[in-house]
Amino acid sequence: MLGAAAGPAAAWPIPLTSDEINYLNATRGVFPGDDDQRLLAGRQMCRGLYTGQSAQAVINAAAAQYGASPDQASAALGAARGTLCTQAPG
Repeated sequence: MLGAAAGPAAAWPIPLTSDEINYLNATRGVFPGDDDQRLLAGRQMCRGLYTGQSAQAVINAAAAQYGASPDQASAALGAARGTLCTQAPG
């Protein structure tokens, strides 16, 4: 399998859902990293909201962890809230 190109979000062992694909499409070119990193970041942001962190705390954490600007992290959180965690508080 040497030389085989990995597809989008290659680290995920199951097919992506339409919500995950929509999130990736919304964050591609907006938030740093490849599809795997962006999907992980989106899931981490949702988890932060569901565990009671404020939106600003989630943005700050994502920006620091992924080397993103606050605006990039805010855009990724908006995409996550619109696709991955539509019922999240905060």
